[in-house]
Amino acid sequence: MTLPSLAALGIDPVTAAVYEFVLTCGDTVDVAAIAAARELDDAVVVTALEQLRNIGLVHRTAEGHGRHAPGYGAVDPRVAVSALVAAHDEQLSDARTAVAGLGALFDDGRRVADPSGTTTVLTGHAAVGDWYSRLQHRARDEFLAFDRPPYVVATNESVERGALNRGVHWRAIYTVASFTVDGSLQGVHRLGADGEEARVTHDLPVKLAVADRQVALVSVGPLDDASAEPEALLTESPALIAALCDLFESRWRTAVPVPALAEPGAAAGAVDWAEVAARLAAATQGSGGTGAADAALLASAGLGAADGVPVPASGLRAPTVDERDLLALVAAGATDDVIARQLGISPRTLRRRLHDLFDELGASNRFHAGVEAARRGWV
Repeated sequence: MTLPSLAALGIDPVTAAVYEFVLTCGDTVDVAAIAAARELDDAVVVTALEQLRNIGLVHRTAEGHGRHAPGYGAVDPRVAVSALVAAHDEQLSDARTAVAGLGALFDDGRRVADPSGTTTVLTGHAAVGDWYSRLQHRARDEFLAFDRPPYVVATNESVERGALNRGVHWRAIYTVASFTVDGSLQGVHRLGADGEEARVTHDLPVKLAVADRQVALVSVGPLDDASAEPEALLTESPALIAALCDLFESRWRTAVPVPALAEPGAAAGAVDWAEVAARLAAATQGSGGTGAADAALLASAGLGAADGVPVPASGLRAPTVDERDLLALVAAGATDDVIARQLGISPRTLRRRLHDLFDELGASNRFHAGVEAARRGWV
């Protein structure tokens, strides 16, 4: 029979042919007999036999004992080959274990060669969540965040509050979907009272956290599948961080401010709806939508880009906290179901409140309601 390939054990075809012949002899055999049977030079046979002996597949008889030359015999392959395979498996296991250390040496070398910054990929809830918490703790001057589901770690208001207490300027942009969990909007209100500046927009392309403009964490995994393993880029590259900060500032300019929750009896928070309306109009014009009509609404309400906030009309009641929240969520594009859940009312009650609110403001649509609220001094 022909032996299967033993190349994985370092045995070449010539050596395998010699080994096969020794196996079939049943007793020791000398070099000359093997050379004649396999039509090989004696020197080639000796080399093959010594290789087989070194790895434990054959043994060699001692010189003397009436023999002119040593003979070679096979060791039971069920023992010898199995032991050899086990040894190779152990070596391969050691090599696999060394991969992490070799990779660390490679990364260290790259850091020395490229001092401009490093970028690594994080995979899994533990790794991504750990680094997000690290950034929250290490921030000393500024923290920028895109907040949108799916979430890797649960919200920890105390960690952010600690950062705010040590003077960190914290700005966060939320999506409408960020407020689909009961109590989430109230949590933003509480953090706003402690100093967080928050805005809301319809959607965000990634999840983002930037600490002191020195290190950033940005999601790269699928954002539409909550069951998928999270992936994120962790970077200290100045060029990449600058680009991410530019993206944040761009989205910040077009997002809608989230009004702070007023204490009982306190004055209403100042949400600049004129500014919000102007930004919405500009964004709509840029997208080729109904920008001209929205600009006309601004002009008719006295809210041109250079006019500033008009003087509130006297004698008008102040809006309630729920009405300010309702206007913020409407302007951000929240659905009726989301708004109703956040305000703790039924969709039917919400529709009635919207109808009454639009009637009082003399507004024909949701955008117009925001403009009229600013013109009439509601904020």
